Order: sequence, then structure tokens, then C-alpha cells
Amino acid sequence: METRSKQLHSGSLYWPHTISKVPSYPTLNKRISTQVAIIGGGMTGALCAAVLAKTGISTVLVEGGKVASASTAANTGLLQFSNDIMLYELAEQIGELKAVQFYKECQRALKALAELASSIPFDTGFHVRKSLYYANDVIDAAKLYKEYMLLSKYAFPVGWDLPEALARRIPFRKEAALVTRGDAEINPVRFAHGLIAQAAWNQVRVFEHTRVQEIQRKNGAFIIHTESGEISAHYIVRASGYLPGINNPSRIKPILQRSYAMTTAANAVPESWPGDYMMWETARPYFYFRTTPDGRVIAGGLDEERQDPVTAEHELKVRTDLLITELQKLFPDSRFEAEYAWCGTFGESEDGLPYLGEDVEQPGIFHALGCGGNGTVYGMIAAEMLKDYVNGRKHPLTSLLAPGRSAAEQISIII
Repeated sequence: METRSKQLHSGSLYWPHTISKVPSYPTLNKRISTQVAIIGGGMTGALCAAVLAKTGISTVLVEGGKVASASTAANTGLLQFSNDIMLYELAEQIGELKAVQFYKECQRALKALAELASSIPFDTGFHVRKSLYYANDVIDAAKLYKEYMLLSKYAFPVGWDLPEALARRIPFRKEAALVTRGDAEINPVRFAHGLIAQAAWNQVRVFEHTRVQEIQRKNGAFIIHTESGEISAHYIVRASGYLPGINNPSRIKPILQRSYAMTTAANAVPESWPGDYMMWETARPYFYFRTTPDGRVIAGGLDEERQDPVTAEHELKVRTDLLITELQKLFPDSRFEAEYAWCGTFGESEDGLPYLGEDVEQPGIFHALGCGGNGTVYGMIAAEMLKDYVNGRKHPLTSLLAPGRSAAEQISIII
């Protein structure tokens, strides 16, 4: 049986304070049946539920705690078609055409997220943004230019800035920067709640405080046992990192780490902030920065190869002060203080791609594990792949993102 951290975040989270009336859903206390059972009420589960709700497919979503309260609440809400692994690096790994196809799907996912956000009848904090991806040194500038050339080759919306042009845009000096357009920011908690509320309105049955205890296979269907109920389902969607009764397929090897983030008080964005830009850097692990509609700055980074969030208050303060120091370096004429600060667990994969789809070891179980820093975008791709899967169609990324993939299989895909 696999394990994972029971505590997914620590500290004080910002997003839950932005929603005054939190929707609630009942606890499952009876036997029900459905075509699809989504286990996990975070962002990925919410996206899967919202997409299936439009298809008329009978769907149930269960969450062990409160929906939108686990990793989703610690999400910093940056949505980008670029990934932790650069396009040129991914091309070297799996081939240029497959790498471009993956990036194009991320770009399409952003447009789909925008459509979903516009359909929610309250503000989800979705705003189209540009991203400023800056190089920390000359070596990284060369890598970034290589990335720019490949993105340009395939008509991605990118631009290139050298120090002289950057100096007119930002108050700090960097070797070079790549600018991407068509990215976005979002309030993940409000967005996830909006998606689940819409799904429930469209006949998706949603249950909170419904913890899965065991899953059995019986007469061609899955029987999901909860603390006080039971679900019979043809398909299971694994939209949480761990489910009782479901081991990882042998080749799913998520790498769990922890990261830090902080949010300033309102109206703290410097006048010299570069317009509607989000910012991140080429260093690994990297720092990233965005703003909020009420004028806060969110800074994140300081990734560590540890699974559990820090629990000691003084340890969290040390990391928070480091985030503020990095922000201060970029805007030396401003002063920042953290109003909220937290540490959260996140997962990565060995090849930098998410694990999405059915695995041959576990037929009928759809894994939606969005490993990496682009989890919401991956969640959107997972939802579209799930829709195709249940309808008997093969999504273009099925082979590339298969949970049971190996490095050798990735190479065979491009031959």
C-alpha cells in the first residue's frame, strides 16, 4: 500500500479568506450506483466533474474532507502553457513533434479554463496575464533563447527581451527574458467551488466528509466502500494522490516535495510592477511572483526534497523572510510584509509530465495525477481525456501521458 503525507499544508492560507459563504454537501450514508465515481474534491476532481456534467454521464464525486480545501487551497493560481520542463528540453527527451503537441494541449487547456471560468456566475479571479520568464545568468539566457526560438517556430505567442528593453519594463536588471502571452491567474478556491456547484446543479452527486475505506471489483463493477455508504461504479477517477485499495501502478513514481508561498497585505503592489505580468525565473528550484485583484503580491518557491510541510512556526517564518528578501531584490524601493504564509506538499514525475489516463494494470481506473507546477492546466487536460475515455475515444495525449509509461516507451512513441 502506498503512503502520502496526511497533512498537505501548514501555516495560514490566503484563498479561503476570499470566499465568505462556503457551499456544503451531504455525507454519503446509503448505497448508490453511477457510471463514473470521481474520488477527490480538489481542483482536478472539480474540473473532471464539470466536464462530465455537460455530457449527461452519470457521475458521483466524493471527498474525504471539505471540497477545495486540501492542495487546492495552497495553490498559488498561476496558469501557463509553459511548464517546469522547457519545450526544447522536452523535445530532446521525447521528440520535437510530441513535445510541441503537449505544449499545444496546455495552450488549449488554458482556453478551456477561461471558458469554464466565464460560465461561473461569480468572480473566480480569472484574468488573462502575460508571463515574464527571466534568465538569472548568461548560461540561462542562452537556454532561454533556445526556448524562444523553438516556441516561435511553432507560433506560440512569445517575445524576447534583452537587458536594454527589460530595463524599460522592470526595475531590476536581468540577462534576458522570454515573454509569453495568453497565460492567466485565478483564485483556485473560488474557481473549484464554482465548478463543483455547477456540476451539482447539472446532476452530479457530490458528497463531502465521505472517506473511501476500500475498493473491490465485483461482477464487472467497482464497489467503493465509504464509512457509511457504498458506491457501485463502472469507472473510478483517481483525482487524489492516494486511495485505499488502489496501489500505484508499478511505474507511477511520484516525487513528493514541499514548497513555500506568502501573500502580502492588500494594496502592496509596487508602482514599478510590470503591468499585467506574472514573473518566474530560470533557476531551479525557481521563485515566482504574481499579483491579486486587491493589490497583493504572491511570492512562491524554495522547494525542498521533503514530503511533509513544516510544522514549526519559526521554520515557516525563516522561509517566508527568504521569499520577501527575493521580492525585495526585484523591487528595492518597496517594502513588503507577509499577511499570509504557508507551506504545501506537491508532486513531480521523473519525466516532468503528469500521469493521466487508464493503466493496463488497473483497467477501469483513470488516474488524474497532475504532477508538477502546472497542476490546474493538467487537471483540465485530465478532464478532457476522461471525457474521451468514458466515451470510448482515444485522446491525442493518451500514449504520452499514460500512467504506465516508461522511458523506453516514450522513445518508441517518436520512432
